Amino acid sequence: MRSDMYKVIVERPRGWKGGDRTATQLRDDLGGPTHLGMRAGYAGRFLNENLAPLRRYLRSQVGRPWNKVFSEISAGIDRRNTVQQHIHQHIDDYIAINVGTRDGRLVDLGNGGQCNRGFGELGQELYVDPNSGLIRINKAYHAWRHEAVDRREQAQAQLIARRRILNDRTVLLRIEDLWFEVTLAELPAARTIESGCLCRKKVVIERRYDVVLRRKINRYCDSGERERVYGSSDLYAVSKRQLSKRELKAHGLRE
Repeated sequence: MRSDMYKVIVERPRGWKGGDRTATQLRDDLGGPTHLGMRAGYAGRFLNENLAPLRRYLRSQVGRPWNKVFSEISAGIDRRNTVQQHIHQHIDDYIAINVGTRDGRLVDLGNGGQCNRGFGELGQELYVDPNSGLIRINKAYHAWRHEAVDRREQAQAQLIARRRILNDRTVLLRIEDLWFEVTLAELPAARTIESGCLCRKKVVIERRYDVVLRRKINRYCDSGERERVYGSSDLYAVSKRQLSKRELKAHGLRE
């Protein structure tokens, strides 16, 4: 293991945690309110490690005794250093160290395996053989990237089965096994108005009733749900009308 591995892993600028979206927009608006909380729109920083070298290193050690590999890691990454200690905490993400067998299958006996992956499920790419102590490849490993792709494909298939886009303001939606033509409109953005005699400005965020979601919403709430349903987080459903049998057939929704 290279002696400067900890530098390769941690030498990357820290990132910002996402703050409040509305406050951030108002803070950047030159015509925004005159008073806004000091922390509004901001958040703390988070560690931004480049853990790919650690994963590649562990992957290259397949077949070697884990005790020797861990000794090399400890020699290059000091656990007494706060930042370098954080790297040690990520080792369990790539290799299951405390492994046993249950009903003829490998299980993770560590806390991470039982808390994050279900009851003892072995979810890491590598594991330490409980008999020989050597590093082995988990043949049942399914990378999270593949799982994410599968989820996106399933979500897209479900979306196609329940939505047809006619134009930028009209969509066909299947709601409770019935097809409706839904008219969309743009939600109003936040605006500022004069408040009182002290010439202070107040932020006003207007709400609209969504006939599909069946509740009042604004541009800054439930944006993810509207993105999935309407294809845009800035839109909401103004009206809906059930399609007739002739319209269903014309749109290819019924034979």
